[in-house]
Amino acid sequence: MTTSLLLAACAHQTGGGSENATPAQEQAMEQVRSDYEAGRYADVARQVGLSVDLQTSPREMHIEALKLQAFSYCLLQEKSRCERSFSRLLARYPDYELPPAERSHPMWGPVYEQAKAGGR
Repeated sequence: MTTSLLLAACAHQTGGGSENATPAQEQAMEQVRSDYEAGRYADVARQVGLSVDLQTSPREMHIEALKLQAFSYCLLQEKSRCERSFSRLLARYPDYELPPAERSHPMWGPVYEQAKAGGR
């Protein structure tokens, strides 16, 4: 029983699983989306990096948060941070593929490809 509890705790802490998002996670993600749409990219990058709610959110929400963080860094012209964000996303979710429309974006498409290839 102790092993089951430890495994459940680890799954929750790593942002994986098929559980539903909590209200706090939903609120944090809505704030990230709002900031991104308003062009507050530094706020997006900071909130995704610091929010325990987002770091422990369900898979799809966690992926969206990490992706918006990467996009934000690219839009802030911080290529190395953009690549690190994509690398974190791919390390956590190795099966993730950026959709073709986003993959062809001139700012983050090449950075994503570089992260996918394992860096420099």
